[in-house]
Amino acid sequence: MNPSSGGSTETIIESIVTSGYPLEHILRQLDSFGIDWYVTEQGDLIVRYWQVGAERLVPLDHVARIRASQSVPTAAEALEWLSANLDDLRARYAGQWLAIVGRTVVASAPDLATLLTATADLAGVTPFITQIPSEPITWPTAFLNIGQS
Repeated sequence: MNPSSGGSTETIIESIVTSGYPLEHILRQLDSFGIDWYVTEQGDLIVRYWQVGAERLVPLDHVARIRASQSVPTAAEALEWLSANLDDLRARYAGQWLAIVGRTVVASAPDLATLLTATADLAGVTPFITQIPSEPITWPTAFLNIGQS
């Protein structure tokens, strides 16, 4: 299944992450489907359209190695801030759409259309936009040896 054959990104990611394959295989699968991903310093897997795809998926002792092999997206600063503050953001904005500029939430709304309207007057500033999940996003997986693929 891939996005061009009608599968949603969420469905694809869930099927890959719950597959039980080694971590590197999972990340290569995301690449093969054309899904942009980024692993934060906290070990969260964040997928484009830069929404949290899995929390604490990557063990912290593997984060540096994986991050060294991936390109850094232009939204990396916002992704890192979001990841580091996800618990606090969830407590305040669960289920909401957020517009973030730098390390500040500049607007929130219950849906994307309302958020886009609320941020339309940000002259010359393009906010980072994401939805904050109501509950932690975790997928149980079992890795026999994360270093193997």
